[in-house]
Amino acid sequence: MVVGLRKETLERFVEANGYEIVLKHGVTAAANVSGLSRPTVYAILQKYPKQPKRIIPQYAKDFANTEGAKLFLDRNRNRIKTWKKCYHLGFKCYLLLGKKDPFSWVVDDYRKLWMYEKFADTLTQRTRDSVAFVLRLWMKTMGKHDLLQQEEFATRGLKRPKSRKSWCLEDTDLYNLVKSIKCHYLLLVAEIGVKSGGRISSILGVRPLDCNFEKDLVMMFEPKVKDYRPRFLDQGCMSRVKQYISDYQVAPDEVLFPSYSTVQKALKTVAVTAGVSRLASMWGATHIFKHTFVTHGAFHNLSMESISEQTGTNPNTLRDFYVGVKERKLRHELLGEKLDVLPYHEWVQTFEPLWRQQYSDIPVQRKNKTERQPKTSDLTSKSRAINWVAIKRLVENPKTPIALRNYWFAKLKAEGKN
Repeated sequence: MVVGLRKETLERFVEANGYEIVLKHGVTAAANVSGLSRPTVYAILQKYPKQPKRIIPQYAKDFANTEGAKLFLDRNRNRIKTWKKCYHLGFKCYLLLGKKDPFSWVVDDYRKLWMYEKFADTLTQRTRDSVAFVLRLWMKTMGKHDLLQQEEFATRGLKRPKSRKSWCLEDTDLYNLVKSIKCHYLLLVAEIGVKSGGRISSILGVRPLDCNFEKDLVMMFEPKVKDYRPRFLDQGCMSRVKQYISDYQVAPDEVLFPSYSTVQKALKTVAVTAGVSRLASMWGATHIFKHTFVTHGAFHNLSMESISEQTGTNPNTLRDFYVGVKERKLRHELLGEKLDVLPYHEWVQTFEPLWRQQYSDIPVQRKNKTERQPKTSDLTSKSRAINWVAIKRLVENPKTPIALRNYWFAKLKAEGKN
C-alpha cells in the first residue's frame, strides 16, 4: 500500500503526460520527462493504475494566482465562515467574465454578474440574496466601496417572500403519515413533535430521566437558549413514552431515540408511502412538526404566549415564520361562513385512538445484544513469553514489595528457574 503520495507530485506527473509516456516508452522515460524518481513513478502507477479524472485544471490554478483571488483569501479566509463558498462563486464569475482578474473588475462587469440568469431567483426574478452577499463581499475586498452605494447593487428586496407559513401538516396529511409509520421511535418523535412543538434536536436528546410521568411533562434541552424547557404532554402520549422505555429497555441516562440522520431518512420514506410528496423532498423535514404545532395551536385558540412557552421561541418569530394561514378561519371572519373550532386539548384527543392503535399494531423491534465473538487472532495467538532473567532480578531486589516478591518466587520455583 502506497502512503504519503502528495497531490502536487501526482499533478506534476499528469502534466508531463506521464501515463502516455509509460505506455509508449516505459517507466524510465516517464521518470526522466517528469523529473521524478523511478520509485515515485512506480508508486503513482500502483495507487492510480489509470489517470485520475479529478485533477485541478490549469485555469483554476491561474485564478488562484490572480491578484484578486490572493487578496480575497488574505482578507476573508479567517474572518468569514463561508469563505470557501464565496471563493468558488468568485471563481465562477472569473470564468463568466472571460478569466479576468477580479481586481480589475469594473462597473460593467458587476452589472453583467448581477444580471446573470443563473444567479436569479426563480420566484422573484432578481439576484438571489446569497449571491448578492457574495458579490458585495468581492466588491468590498477589491476596494469598490463606491459601487456598494448604488441602488442596482443593493441587497434590499432581494430576499424571497416568507412562504414557510404554509409549511405544516393538515389533519388529513397527519392521519396518513401516522398510519404509514412502522417503527415506534418515529411514531413517538412525530407525536411529541406535533404536541410539544420542540425542535428535533431537543426531542432526540430526551432521556427517561427527563420524563416526569406524574406531572405529564418532559424536560427538553433547547440548544438556542442553552437551557431546559418543560414540555407538557397529554397522558396518552406520556403512557406511550413509558411503554416505549419498558419495551426497549432504555437505561435512565440513555437517549430514547436514534440519530437525526436515521429519523430523517425514516420520515422521508414514510412520507412517500403516505403520499405527502412535498415532505418527502424537503430538506430538514423533521422541522415540520414544530410548524404543525404552532399552526394548529393558533387555529384552535391556543394563546400565542402558551405557544411561545411551549416552543421556547419568541412570539414575534412565531407570527412571522410559523403560524400558517387557515383558509377556513379567514372565510369565517371575512364572509361569515360557519366555523366550528375545537379547543386545542379537544383537538388533540381526536387523534388519541389513532396514536394508541398505531403503537399497539407495531411489533417491538428490539435488537438482541449478543456477546462479542472472539477474533481468530485472539484464539490462535500465543501467550506472551516471560522474561525470567528480569523476574529473578525483581525477586532479588530488596526494594520489591514482599507480596510481589513471594508471588514471583513461587512462580520461579514452580518452573524450576530458581
